[in-house]
Amino acid sequence: MKMVYCTCNVSVLDKLLELVEENNIREYQVIDRVTAKTKRGQPRFNDPVWPGYNAAVIMQVAEDEKVKQLIENIKSFNHDAFNENELVTVCAWNLEHYFFD
Repeated sequence: MKMVYCTCNVSVLDKLLELVEENNIREYQVIDRVTAKTKRGQPRFNDPVWPGYNAAVIMQVAEDEKVKQLIENIKSFNHDAFNENELVTVCAWNLEHYFFD
């Protein structure tokens, strides 16, 4: 089981969610209005100096193949991005515990 964290400019959130759904990932949470300073692109602090904000999508995925495919799809999306501000950041790690009890 993997935990996958993605963050992106809110302007590309709908496209990211399409990629998630296309990869048949059905469990995820969306956090809106995430302020951020990333390695590439302009900071987004939703203020007059640095307008805009990000969104974050957090996923719990049991199938490693789905995670691999999602990451490849995000790489492809980033390759075709209009500019650095549209890049999606993704990271994934092993999830030791995940339960509802």
